[in-house]
Amino acid sequence: MTNHGEHSLPTTPESSVDDPGIAIEAQTNDTLTALMNTNPLYETKLQDTSTDESQQRPRRRSSVSIIQALVNTSHLLSTNDARRRNFLVGSARQSPESTANDINTYFSDGRALTVMMVTWNTGEASKIYEQNYTPTARETAQPKERMLDDMSDILLPTFIDYVSDLIIVGTQEMSVSKKRIDWEILLQEVIGPTHVLFHSIHFGTLSLCIFIRRDLIWFCTEPEEDIIKFRAVGPVRTKGSLVITFNLFGSSFMFINSHFEAGHGAEGCMNRRSNFYNTTTKLSIPHEFIQRTIMPAKRITSLVVPNVSQKLETSSSIESSTSIDITKSCDFVFWVGDMNFRINMTHQEVLDHCKEKLYHAVLEKDEFCQARKNDELYTNFKEATIDFPPTYKYDLRCDDSYAKHRTPSYTDRILYRDKPASPIECTQYKSVDGVKHSDHKPVLAHFRIKLKPGLHTGNLSYGKFNHEVYKRGCKQRERHHSLGVGLHLNGKRRTAMPRSSVCVLQ
Repeated sequence: MTNHGEHSLPTTPESSVDDPGIAIEAQTNDTLTALMNTNPLYETKLQDTSTDESQQRPRRRSSVSIIQALVNTSHLLSTNDARRRNFLVGSARQSPESTANDINTYFSDGRALTVMMVTWNTGEASKIYEQNYTPTARETAQPKERMLDDMSDILLPTFIDYVSDLIIVGTQEMSVSKKRIDWEILLQEVIGPTHVLFHSIHFGTLSLCIFIRRDLIWFCTEPEEDIIKFRAVGPVRTKGSLVITFNLFGSSFMFINSHFEAGHGAEGCMNRRSNFYNTTTKLSIPHEFIQRTIMPAKRITSLVVPNVSQKLETSSSIESSTSIDITKSCDFVFWVGDMNFRINMTHQEVLDHCKEKLYHAVLEKDEFCQARKNDELYTNFKEATIDFPPTYKYDLRCDDSYAKHRTPSYTDRILYRDKPASPIECTQYKSVDGVKHSDHKPVLAHFRIKLKPGLHTGNLSYGKFNHEVYKRGCKQRERHHSLGVGLHLNGKRRTAMPRSSVCVLQ
């Protein structure tokens, strides 16, 4: 029976199906529709609606429903929780239910965190640093446009549907004469304002930058960093490992960027194994793990071998005879770099296999793949299936041709280490063939992981990120946008607007 004396919004699933507007929106956002149907903004009385009236007057979603959706999708703090003040105390008193609600708010329907890893030996390509000018004509904008297109292929590849939550870029052989902030600004411009530069570390020609989704910076701990040097300090520091660790919610992360020693034969293999070993055992982070594990073991060792306590300790590494693999301390370890692993084949043999796309045959003679079968040091790390040609060494004077005096090799690698309770799924592992600024091809990998809820204990970063890079990256994005640089969807380029005060972001 229809009650004509009262008016209420239909909230049942049956009434929603009859509305074509709601049906379309429900297909694009099932979670939002479910929240609106199950959590009304105000209570309504259940009532029947006549079939004739519903057919004559199809209902559209009202402004109240839109506000209702926005409210329900926000991370709200109840008044009672605010009066108890748990949210102000570093969550030592925060209940596990609250932490689960935190992670569910930002990763609804159990969606996993996505991580994009990039490694690129830039070969001191100078054009990637040209950020401190404003092109005023199409002729001067074209080189910048080509660079932005290449960087978009690296950071925002079209074969991945959505921008990753974490984007980590490790580079080697960067020019020491250029400003590192110019490189970071370029990355910020390409990735866009949805992400911020959470932390970066540079050493000589090495660089490691971590961009994170803007709304996740409040759930990170203060990042810790370390540098492992492979050579004595000289005028140009080219070989070493950069390491950054932090926690996101209840999961701990370690990101490593390395440039190993080059060279063929047994000596080259031995040097690279030493680089690998030193990186895993001489880290001074995470600090809490060092204090809990390394230092007690060192004190015990010093009682047996007194000379151990007299060894010098540098700020970049801890000399310890215990040889503890510190990468085991984190839930997720991602390791990128120019690791210089070589292939034990002739130049022509590699070319013949690659021509037939028999990459598995090439990998049978790959240094790392062979070592993983017998060397316990390497077996702890995984690598996705390689289905692309060797990434080194290309002849820049010839289009997509390898240098004749070097055997093509898979020097640029992305490895990872997980735990049984925290598995890592690699969904993509590719090289970016179209980028030709260096004799190395960039390599990227896309991962999915399941975060653990956390109690937000420890040294929180409280939303810290690089504000200067974010500001200048957005301004540069606006400037190039006004010139039509990089806008492939526009059939007709827009003229320059040097005095535009409107920031249009895409």
